[in-house]
Amino acid sequence: MNKIRPQVYAIILVIAAVFSAVAFLVPIEREEVFWIGYVSGIIAILLQIPVFGFAYPSQTQLKSKVLGYPVFRIGIIYLAVQMILSFVLFAAGNNGDFPIWLAFLLCLIVLAGALILGMSANMAREAIANMETVKSADTTLMKSLAGRAEALVSRTNDPVLMKELKKLAEDIAYSDPVSSPLIAEQEYALSGAFGQLEAAVTSQNPGAVDLCRNVAIALSDRNSACKSAKQ
Repeated sequence: MNKIRPQVYAIILVIAAVFSAVAFLVPIEREEVFWIGYVSGIIAILLQIPVFGFAYPSQTQLKSKVLGYPVFRIGIIYLAVQMILSFVLFAAGNNGDFPIWLAFLLCLIVLAGALILGMSANMAREAIANMETVKSADTTLMKSLAGRAEALVSRTNDPVLMKELKKLAEDIAYSDPVSSPLIAEQEYALSGAFGQLEAAVTSQNPGAVDLCRNVAIALSDRNSACKSAKQ
């Protein structure tokens, strides 16, 4: 949660002051129903502080602000609904015949609904952000292999090996770039096979063609595992 700006505290203080002024300046009876409505209203106002903090964490990127908007909006809707309910309870309690249990239940339902929706929206935001982060981080291996495969082509004059390297570079470039823990074993084997190929090409080892085909097999195993993991 981020450091709350002073302006946020000022706005909340103004809302609380106006709400309290209306509650205590209007000539009505202040019985149990009134106090239930008043306390519930103050809780709704004060809860805007953590709502703002969870909606807009310390990150300043535009994506973080956009993803945080649903949480903030739920907090504002909750505040508005509770304010309306509190004023209704002020008026209903003035007659002296409004059930106390019903007043308490209504305020509790509004609070519970807001908490459930707010937590759901926050979980959805975190899931989206985590998916974006994981996707960005887990393309590193395949992008690296693609660049290294392209570089290997220029390191040999053997037409047979060059043909195999070009095909391998193309296959890597068109493979699914996203890694996952479910295919870690296959990607480890692919990385090992590619490292052996690099060493063979650099040292002009005649067995590089066979090693190139080994990399192609490892790549095929990795891509099959990647496809299966997403089903």
